[in-house]
Amino acid sequence: LFLEFHGNEAGLAQDVEFTKEIVADHGCESIDFETDQGARNRLWDARHNLAYAYIHGNKGKKMMVTDVCVPISELSGAIRDARQRLDTLGLTGGILGHVGDGNYHVLLMIDMEDPEEVEKAAQFNEEIVEYALERRGTCTGEHGVGVGKQKYQEMEHGGSLRVMERIKEALDPKGIFNPNKLIKQKEAGQ
Repeated sequence: LFLEFHGNEAGLAQDVEFTKEIVADHGCESIDFETDQGARNRLWDARHNLAYAYIHGNKGKKMMVTDVCVPISELSGAIRDARQRLDTLGLTGGILGHVGDGNYHVLLMIDMEDPEEVEKAAQFNEEIVEYALERRGTCTGEHGVGVGKQKYQEMEHGGSLRVMERIKEALDPKGIFNPNKLIKQKEAGQ
């Protein structure tokens, strides 16, 4: 778990001590803090290279990345649920994200030549989206709204989607702004 704190020296010292108390209450075995910018950059570099570790550790598989966003009060349950679903389905994957806003990603390593595994990955994605929406979250915190998460827009927005479609038509009648992203453009003559 990577945490980033900002503030003056006294405030940071307080935040660090408070964080140590919180994580100790939850069984954390160790916690490291870095104040040196170079050392902090190396830590973040490790976080950003996590996807490459999965790719190189799972030869012959392709990475599928999905994400959802839940209210922060629902985050721990959502992550536990996602991990349990991965294990139940027998999928290789890791959970990561910038969870301070309730957004988390799941990196799935899929054998694209195995139809059963591809179906399990699709099922997993459907299930975590439904979980998020049932808890007043969103089908995505950032990625894939325009294409991969387009099919969830009706489920998430209900009748409001019709209003969005009308606004899109009014502002972009020729469908040239991000064509067929987020809101599928109607075919000519429809």
